[in-house]
Amino acid sequence: MTDNLDELKKQWQSLSTRVDNLAETNRRLSERLAKSNVTSLQESLASRIRRWAGIGLVMPLLAPMLYSTIGLPWPICVAYALFGLMMAWLSFRFARFINSERLIDLPVSDAIMRASEIKSRQEHIRILGMVCATLLITSFFYALPDKDNTWVMDGFAAGLVIGLAIGIPRAVANHRIARKLVDSLKENS
Repeated sequence: MTDNLDELKKQWQSLSTRVDNLAETNRRLSERLAKSNVTSLQESLASRIRRWAGIGLVMPLLAPMLYSTIGLPWPICVAYALFGLMMAWLSFRFARFINSERLIDLPVSDAIMRASEIKSRQEHIRILGMVCATLLITSFFYALPDKDNTWVMDGFAAGLVIGLAIGIPRAVANHRIARKLVDSLKENS
């Protein structure tokens, strides 16, 4: 019985040593994460998304102008306004999700999973926005009452080019920040 008790003591001490080592490793990783740029990347991504969400709030204000100036059918103008509100709502909600938990406060594996979830949600929102925008732009083109009017077509083309020139670099930058967020967590693990 004494041998069995001694062996149990040794096993308990071995487990205790491993737990102490695990706690020390977790403390060191937490310190490295706190010193890294994870927090700034997380805050940067959320603030960029929040800033751009404001553009969606402008779209309902532009919808009446599309109806009165260009003569687009009112259902398409309403769809334009709703698209802006939907994208603004999704963006504000996504920014709140990004900031809802500080990644440096989570265990490393949970932080990596959360950062990957942030990156994945960002891609889903971008794809949804692109599909809806493509449908909306296509409906604009087919619903234009005066396709022979050059100023309307020039304005349509200019708006499309400017929108793409602004939107593509913004999407690439946000994707890069989300990727850096995941990569910096993996480097520190």
